[in-house]
Amino acid sequence: MVAGGLALLGIGGVAALAGPEGVRKAYGQIRCGRMPDPPEAPPGTLQRSTLDERRVVIGIPPGTRGRIPVLVMLHGAAGDALTPFEMYAVDRYLAAGGARFAVASIDDWPSADVAGELLPYLDDCGLDTERIGLMGWSAGGAGALRLAAELGEEKVAVVVAVAPAVTAAQAPLRELVDIPVWLGCGDRDGWAKQTETMLKGLKALGATAEGGISDGCHNAAYRRRVLPEQFAFVSRHIHLRRAGTGAENAGESE
Repeated sequence: MVAGGLALLGIGGVAALAGPEGVRKAYGQIRCGRMPDPPEAPPGTLQRSTLDERRVVIGIPPGTRGRIPVLVMLHGAAGDALTPFEMYAVDRYLAAGGARFAVASIDDWPSADVAGELLPYLDDCGLDTERIGLMGWSAGGAGALRLAAELGEEKVAVVVAVAPAVTAAQAPLRELVDIPVWLGCGDRDGWAKQTETMLKGLKALGATAEGGISDGCHNAAYRRRVLPEQFAFVSRHIHLRRAGTGAENAGESE
């Protein structure tokens, strides 16, 4: 049955020549969609350093200057500080979208003091940490929602969570009402139903909430596909100060 499906799509012969692993990969593309190639746009600067024996990686988009805002990315259970850049090519998506914010990640974020140590460190690196963005996948998505709820709208301008590994009953939805949230998941992901329930709950509470359920699985291919939409959402909100104070001008293109 799998072989027949592969043959209909014209990739059966290639998959068969590659052996069982080739068949599995080909079937995975049918079920979940192929991994998108990263944008061809040349990325900006990638800075690597160490904070309390943890790697910190900062991506600065090209054509920016001044103290630009920062989106802190929380990796999944099997990831590290390099995962956003090596697996998801976020620095290339930043460049392609003309973003005016940086992205930063840290090894083993659950045991790190993000608010008390990482943010002051990023501030010392020349980034604007007055109000930040948060983003995460799976366990990192759950962490982004939780941390945004803890820090509140005074500190968090926007949060993005992809297939957050948390039930709708445990998610801090009411605490996120005043923070714009992008929440999404692949339709073949085990967290799809919970994600959809959370998104409906946020909208019912009056939150600024976008995203949704679209084709894909719990994998990097889906996460790359939605990065342009997510970064556009972040760009619309991360430069805004609190209500009535206007937009931030830092990070304008040279």
